[in-house]
Amino acid sequence: MPLRDDRSHRTFEALRQEYPGKFELTNIVDWTPLNKAELLLVHDKNFVEALFDNEKSKEKIIECFELYDNNGKPNRYNPSLAKKDLSQMVQDILLQGRGTSFSMGEALKDGMSFFLGGGMHHAMADGGRGFCLVNDLVIGVRKLQEENLVKKAWIIDVDAHKGDGTAAITKDDPSIKTLSIHMEKGWPLDIGSGDGPWRIPSDIDIPIPYEGEEDYIEKLEKGLTELREVHSEHVNFAVVVAGADPYEKDALPSSNKLRLSLEQMLERDKLVYHFLKSRGIPQCWVMAGGYGPHSWQVYTQFISYLMREAE
Repeated sequence: MPLRDDRSHRTFEALRQEYPGKFELTNIVDWTPLNKAELLLVHDKNFVEALFDNEKSKEKIIECFELYDNNGKPNRYNPSLAKKDLSQMVQDILLQGRGTSFSMGEALKDGMSFFLGGGMHHAMADGGRGFCLVNDLVIGVRKLQEENLVKKAWIIDVDAHKGDGTAAITKDDPSIKTLSIHMEKGWPLDIGSGDGPWRIPSDIDIPIPYEGEEDYIEKLEKGLTELREVHSEHVNFAVVVAGADPYEKDALPSSNKLRLSLEQMLERDKLVYHFLKSRGIPQCWVMAGGYGPHSWQVYTQFISYLMREAE
């Protein structure tokens, strides 16, 4: 898989070493995976039922993570080295979705939270896509709305790739407004992707052209201003899809049309954080995309900044 399962651990361990006694593991022994009712807040019934069927769930994992190529050969996947059945991956992903939902609740209580996971913004209503099986972002927000804890929310997506699943799912939902700043070209907007729901616009789209990094922060600031001026009525919650894949050292080939420095990545995160904090809007951050051995640096530097600010 291009997604390293150690980025959360490396981020956590780096922070724990930098701030002894300030970080401890969350006890998830009582957590349960997202259930059918929660998934149905966002996803089609046939898709949800398939996730709870042993054989059909394997097919959904294969499709979502592109584990076989067009010739039927394993891709990013060696069945002989598999440590668990593919169907178990579904439960693992749904448990991660529970983590996103839990973190949103913590943000409401404390004003800000950062979940070292989550951010499956490519998942569509009828199925997973682009390494994202279910859209934990919209599920979490709608769950809070169902509990009358949130009236209207923003989903601010700063991942390198357009938040297409989120845009498609919420296009007719005035209670969730979306902003996505992303590569102007490349997946999921390249010609090879064809036409489909992934082309549905966000409420605010900010496409960044190739080699347009020097204007990134200015364009993001303008987009946030538009979000405030046009879509701020009754907003009392925000989710930030804080992908590390715009980082110039990201290892995923489909992210290479946007190459921000580590300093620019911190400027990005600080801009969004203070935009929301200054307005008193509780904010939940999730990791989203980040690939290769350097992605942990992006998350670590931002959380370290938050720790210094709190001192």
